[in-house]
Amino acid sequence: MPVRRRVVAALVAAVSLCAALTACRSTDSAAGPAIEGCAKTTNIQIATTPYQDSLVMSLGDALGWYKKECLNVTFQNVAFTNIAKIVASGKGAPVGWRTASEINQGYHLDNDLAYLYPWDIFSNGFALMGRPDSNLKTYDDFVKAGKSSQDAISAVIDEIHGKNVITTLNNSRAEVIQTAIQAQGKSLDWVKYTDLDPASGLTAYLRGDGDTYIAGIPQRQTLSDRGYKVLLAGTNLSPPPINGYITTKSYWNANQDALLKLIHVTYEAIRYTNANLDQVAAYISKEYNKQTGSTLTVDNFKAYWQKLETYPANAGETRAQIFTPGAVAYWKTTWDQDNQYFFNDIHSIPGPAPTDGYLGETVLKAYIAKYGTDEKGWDKPSGSLS
Repeated sequence: MPVRRRVVAALVAAVSLCAALTACRSTDSAAGPAIEGCAKTTNIQIATTPYQDSLVMSLGDALGWYKKECLNVTFQNVAFTNIAKIVASGKGAPVGWRTASEINQGYHLDNDLAYLYPWDIFSNGFALMGRPDSNLKTYDDFVKAGKSSQDAISAVIDEIHGKNVITTLNNSRAEVIQTAIQAQGKSLDWVKYTDLDPASGLTAYLRGDGDTYIAGIPQRQTLSDRGYKVLLAGTNLSPPPINGYITTKSYWNANQDALLKLIHVTYEAIRYTNANLDQVAAYISKEYNKQTGSTLTVDNFKAYWQKLETYPANAGETRAQIFTPGAVAYWKTTWDQDNQYFFNDIHSIPGPAPTDGYLGETVLKAYIAKYGTDEKGWDKPSGSLS
């Protein structure tokens, strides 16, 4: 059996993992009791970080859909920069919730890593924030003054020259602002950078450090509530990141049916949320605040859902929005952008990650063969969100 390197430290990390045999990879995880009525119970642990979007996965547990599919699904909450390392190690959760950029960064260290399937388009999620009392103008300010969309983007980038941006380097948060800067023909040192994880960065920005801050949705809401400005956001910064499941090729090959069931339940959760937004918003805001100490409200969640983030409701919508060339969230556009960023721009990988690290189209075909393209509704819940 060939030996595969399992050194995963360079995945934007400070931790080094030892080499391991491919044969040592678990094909099951997070062992739980057999589910009554199931000829086979598959245990799947998912490495994740609690956010307003990742918590959608917990609906399958609360409403009993995972067990109906003979799945014991559990969640391992970790720092989001550690998720790919855990999946690649073969010693923790074999599935993670992250963007495909994790594979672009780690493929050269472990070519068994793979992006499994996308289901959450971060369409307008990232934002470049400015202070309430700063003289920085927003994209909307420039548009209202008569500038075209492209000229307004250029004007925002021009005015932040030499400013300090708090972000998370070697990560999608830095990528969005650096992509926007380079799209205007500027070098990466057009601005200065303070490298902090999202939570520490928000704390630093609120106490007065930095001139601007790259925010995800929770941080954006916190800052907006305090009167901070959205200077530039969403696709005006870069092609939208797409969240979904990452795993390894080995795990996919050994557990295809179980992983298709996991995706099936994810679609059920999205459709259920579309139809029961108030109920789900109350549940997720409560869970998010309990796990993070935040103050996410029902109205906050409702403002995000299918607005700042887009969730395809079935395989047909996913195919149209993510797997169709020319679509705003076409996966290959984002994949190529990530390769450009990590290889050409910041030189953190030795070469572009090949597309065989992206299983999405293969998984989509398998999913459509099993479930079709236009699923509607959901199975009767056996649990409750209350």
